Amino acid sequence: MRLRNDKNAKKTLEDYEYTIKNFPFTLKNDDTLEIGAGKGEMITEMAHLNPDKRFIAFEKFATVAAKIVKKAKNLNLKNLFVVCQDAQSIDELFVGECDTIWLTFSDPWPKARHEKRRLTYKTFLNSYAKILSNNGVLKFKTDNDKLFEYSIESLKENKWNITFLTIDLHNNEKNSNNIMTGYEIKWSSIGKNINYLEAKKPC
Repeated sequence: MRLRNDKNAKKTLEDYEYTIKNFPFTLKNDDTLEIGAGKGEMITEMAHLNPDKRFIAFEKFATVAAKIVKKAKNLNLKNLFVVCQDAQSIDELFVGECDTIWLTFSDPWPKARHEKRRLTYKTFLNSYAKILSNNGVLKFKTDNDKLFEYSIESLKENKWNITFLTIDLHNNEKNSNNIMTGYEIKWSSIGKNINYLEAKKPC
């Protein structure tokens, strides 16, 4: 279900102390970046549990990004930054490198003509490689089996090293540290398997 447009969303973002407005923004190695953060259920909890680290929520829709801001304010977070931009230009928005990039329940763009919009398409992978540290990890989870299969092939074709993979995260030992997104809660509650992988950029 689509969110009703929030006419005050842009002002909410503009007024928030931790909305990143000036680019390029300098990354630190232990930063965590979530691309397509949605309403921010996962990344706000991560920031809350790890107050000594910085977290950056990347969400292109202002109405949705404003939800992240409200959660961050409610938790009084001082370590969660918000970017309201399209991920197409992500490597131009940042300098430096981070250790973790999350892709969570990305739009599958199922039609072939929209392949280039998928967040695991080669141009996006090339951009992630530019801002991910040498020991950094790309983490991807989705309920969409076809997108997951596509992403595995795209990573392999572009010389990324898949270091971990499961088609059932919630019945895997990795789930002990898993923090769920809103979509993840929704789909897993009706028995849908959650796909998950970790990958490192080409050497």
